[in-house]
Amino acid sequence: METKKSSQNRFPIRIKIPSWIGSVLFHFCVLLLILFCFRLFPEPPTAPGDRLGVGGIVLKKDSGDPKVYVDGNNNEFDENSPNAVDETTTAPTLEKMLDGNLSETDLSRNLPEAIGVRSASRQAANVFSALNLGNTKIGGDKFPAFGNGKGGGKTLRVFGTEGTGNSFVFVFDRSASMSEYAARPIRAAKAELIQCIDSLENLYRFNIIFYNENISCWRSNRKMMEATDQNKENAKRFVEGITPVGGTDHLKPLLEAIAHQPDVIFFLTDGDEAHALSAGQLYTILQKNNLRSQINVIQFGVGANHESNFLQKLAANNRGQYSYIDVISGL
Repeated sequence: METKKSSQNRFPIRIKIPSWIGSVLFHFCVLLLILFCFRLFPEPPTAPGDRLGVGGIVLKKDSGDPKVYVDGNNNEFDENSPNAVDETTTAPTLEKMLDGNLSETDLSRNLPEAIGVRSASRQAANVFSALNLGNTKIGGDKFPAFGNGKGGGKTLRVFGTEGTGNSFVFVFDRSASMSEYAARPIRAAKAELIQCIDSLENLYRFNIIFYNENISCWRSNRKMMEATDQNKENAKRFVEGITPVGGTDHLKPLLEAIAHQPDVIFFLTDGDEAHALSAGQLYTILQKNNLRSQINVIQFGVGANHESNFLQKLAANNRGQYSYIDVISGL
């Protein structure tokens, strides 16, 4: 007599998840993605024409002219007092900045407003904090080609300035003045540059720009090359073949280097105030760079007290370091 198999064992047991649980999980994931996007993009910088306001309460006495104000500490002052708010003072226009019509005093007072009324280092810290690349697989030792100087980046030292990253552009002056003092400036610059090239491993990228009134790139089309043995040998031959000649134009090579979008730019010149970048040009560099690249500045000079103010500002405005080298006693 045949026995019938129980139909209860024909099909596996299926667990049914309520649809509302799936909906909650989906919306939770969407919310996390939105929050991550908000952290990834910090607030945009303030426009150059905006003003930085300071909040507070001031009481006004309508007892006659001139108007009398009372602050939170019960101090009285009239509208002609230096404590009164000057409502007519505004930041310089963008056109005035770009035309280079600002004095050095105007630049030092108003340039921070041009970058969002925050220091360059603070804004850069906010960006890196939001990305947090140093603690992720993207920015750490797993993939050192990413991370913008965080995580597995290499630290290079050029005449006392340091920069950490994975891509570098070297911008060196080759004007005729670099051949003075028995060619000590150009010989020292070449030796330092070749030493930096030799120290790069092949996972890092670089390019070299020499300049006078024109620019001479080791690799054109803004191409960053991997530091393979062959590329390093070719780069060193390029450096050794450079001769000092001509005048000086700082703006073109700096804008060319910024267009490469490297982590660090090393800018070396023997230029002084006679060939200074104007306030408008400094602002153009700041605007084009947008704090993307750290710009370290090395100045060659004669004597102990010939540091150039515009070169110090160039470094400070772009998260960089400044170093002055006396070509008589320092090389």
